[in-house]
Amino acid sequence: MSNTPRLTAHLVAIILSGICACLGTTAAAFSFTRGHIYSTNYFSLDIMEYDSSGNFIDSITLPSRLGSETRGIAFGPDNLLYVTMVRGSGFAVCALDSTGAVQQMYRNTPVYVAGNLSFGKIAIDHTFIYVAGQDELVRFRLGKPRSGRSIYTNNQVFDAKVLPSGNLFVASAYAIDEITNQGTLVRHIILSGGPSFVDVRGVEYDPATDELFVTELGYTDFFFQLMRINASTGQFEQSVTFSYADDLFLSESNTLLVGSRTDTPRVYSEDLAQTGTIGTAQRMFVTQYTGP
Repeated sequence: MSNTPRLTAHLVAIILSGICACLGTTAAAFSFTRGHIYSTNYFSLDIMEYDSSGNFIDSITLPSRLGSETRGIAFGPDNLLYVTMVRGSGFAVCALDSTGAVQQMYRNTPVYVAGNLSFGKIAIDHTFIYVAGQDELVRFRLGKPRSGRSIYTNNQVFDAKVLPSGNLFVASAYAIDEITNQGTLVRHIILSGGPSFVDVRGVEYDPATDELFVTELGYTDFFFQLMRINASTGQFEQSVTFSYADDLFLSESNTLLVGSRTDTPRVYSEDLAQTGTIGTAQRMFVTQYTGP
């Protein structure tokens, strides 16, 4: 009797395999595929994979020994997937291959990433990993797991975007700043012609159009907004409402992938017209694989 569940599962696998063979198809499996979309979520250890249209493909579940939940997610120049893991009140960044195996772990436990569900977003270039959390932006040198140090502080640092120059846009609760990769302030983005930065959560940038995209929780008469702003002038151009919009990623096809704390992630054009969704369930942190 003790072998019955195992035998049943084995028979089901054989039957499904036979059905796929008859149909001339192969069951989907988690992989790193160019153009596919990936997501993580707070209070979860699952990494979801979707095709470029947002249809669910497969998922993997990370072991709890790595941390209690996943946060920010981004692919590195080495084609590994970097995921922020909450560990106690602090964090570590795990560099994962497509099987979920850890290739390196970057640790910086003092930063209180557990303190807000939106903390822990990652930005990566060919030299550095940047992690936003608590009141700090922490920088690691790629390949040096013990190199973490704070390079920038502000009131609740939530996100960062690496620019072609190597500088970064950094989003804190009430400001967007441009800084160097050493943390030196270059300029404040002065928002004009519309709302204020209030409870900002995510930032993204398109250098081809010089457009800055920002999510914020907002305030009375301007709650839950995805905004488009001219990055050079700070001129507010447009916004749409999306409940608890949070993480942002500009895809290869120049669409915005937007995660939410409460809703299914959405896909928007750069004109902020919704063009689709990612999966069918709430997910907050989003990215795309743009490797080979």
